[in-house]
Amino acid sequence: MKTILIITNSIDKTATYIQKKYASDAYFFRFNTDYFNNYSININQNKIEITDLIKKETISSLDVYSVYYRKISFPTLSEYTPYYHIFMKSEMFSLIKGIAESLGERALSRPSTITRADNKVIQLTIAKEIGFTVTNSLITNNKILAENFVKNSKENIIVKPISTGEIKKNNYKTVIQTNVVNNSNIDNLNKSPEYFQYYIEKKYEVRVTVINSKLFPVKITSNNKVDWRKINNKITYESIILPEHIKFLIFKMMAYFNLVYAAFDFIVNLKNEYYFLELNANGQWQWLEKELDLKISKEIVNYLTGG
Repeated sequence: MKTILIITNSIDKTATYIQKKYASDAYFFRFNTDYFNNYSININQNKIEITDLIKKETISSLDVYSVYYRKISFPTLSEYTPYYHIFMKSEMFSLIKGIAESLGERALSRPSTITRADNKVIQLTIAKEIGFTVTNSLITNNKILAENFVKNSKENIIVKPISTGEIKKNNYKTVIQTNVVNNSNIDNLNKSPEYFQYYIEKKYEVRVTVINSKLFPVKITSNNKVDWRKINNKITYESIILPEHIKFLIFKMMAYFNLVYAAFDFIVNLKNEYYFLELNANGQWQWLEKELDLKISKEIVNYLTGG
């Protein structure tokens, strides 16, 4: 039985789902990074060793066949002087990334691969170069450029984060999503850059989950015309067949970034044309598997066990 190291956090329901569903197919060692002190890590020139101090289980670089790098988070560090928090988190992150980069014959995915593929600046350039249709876009910290972009458009303009869009207030995490442009989006540009795009009137959106050579395309219909991820949306899901040229371009982009897993988002306009929105190299998939009885997890575990 192959050993799979899952690097994630203690509340990752997707990791728990895989562990329970495929317990007979692989041995899963889970490293919950938000409980960092529950693990003893020993790294020398010969091997990497991780011990779960609660379960009293140990794995080493000699055991691990593959790594599933999910969603990491850090301990609160409240017992330490705040002055050192940034340094401590940076040290932990470097260690976690080093482990994820070093262990196993294969991974979903290496942190360095995810970081590069998730960069929206790179995505915008490469998507156009590869052949995807991309709406007019502007990434800038220049207020005048942004105002001119809005002024010169006959369409509405949307604004979205360049990165994850995660913000934290009073220890509560939330995410900034795609919104229609207003003055406040532009006023603070000198402090933080923004990603502007022409709004596309859509029939529906498409999420394509890719694992190895398998595609799981899903049509997403929502009553929100800007972002289906908004709270209180009425959403329907439907498995669909992709146009062949979109499949080709997806695999081309996967190869460019050396990805085995990714989630692609598209808008389909009123003329049935596909517009590339973004690629998420570590995107969520479990809710789609449950909605439509897809076999995404099966393909993930199949890859992680060498199938």
